[in-house]
Amino acid sequence: KAIICGVNLQHNCADSKCIQIIHHTTRQERVLTTRTKPVIRHELTGKYLLNTYSIHNYAFIRTALPSSLLEPPL
Repeated sequence: KAIICGVNLQHNCADSKCIQIIHHTTRQERVLTTRTKPVIRHELTGKYLLNTYSIHNYAFIRTALPSSLLEPPL
C-alpha cells in the first residue's frame, strides 16, 4: 500500500488520565548525571488528538476518518 500523506497525532492525556509522573536520569554529553527530570507516564488507551492546525492535506485525511469523527462535539 502507498503512503498518501502524513498526519500529526498527539496523545490525549486529559481523557486518558495520564497523571503518573516518573523521574528519568538526565544525560550530559552521553553520560548519566545525578539530575532527574519529571516525565509523564502515558496510559495505553489509544486516545489521540488529530492536530488539524498542521494539516496541509485535509481532504485525504477526511476521506479516511469514520463518519462518527466528522461530527462536531456538542
